[in-house]
Amino acid sequence: MIQAQQFQLRVPRSDSIKHEAIQILINNLGLTKVSFFIRDNLSTQSDYLDMKEKLFGDKTAAEIYKEMKKSTTNWKNHNE
Repeated sequence: MIQAQQFQLRVPRSDSIKHEAIQILINNLGLTKVSFFIRDNLSTQSDYLDMKEKLFGDKTAAEIYKEMKKSTTNWKNHNE
């Protein structure tokens, strides 16, 4: 029998996530490229629910968290 592992998810504030994401992009791509990216991709109106469905499908928050954690660990190991 496999026991389900409990996840404690801390949900950060949305503005904090946006700030961190933009900072990572700027650090890796530079201000000019990030400016074009924001203009072309983030400044348009979009349907959040449609985007959510395309990105995550039927995945639970725990599944998404597990993928994010794995991806972060792989990224850190690759860049050390």
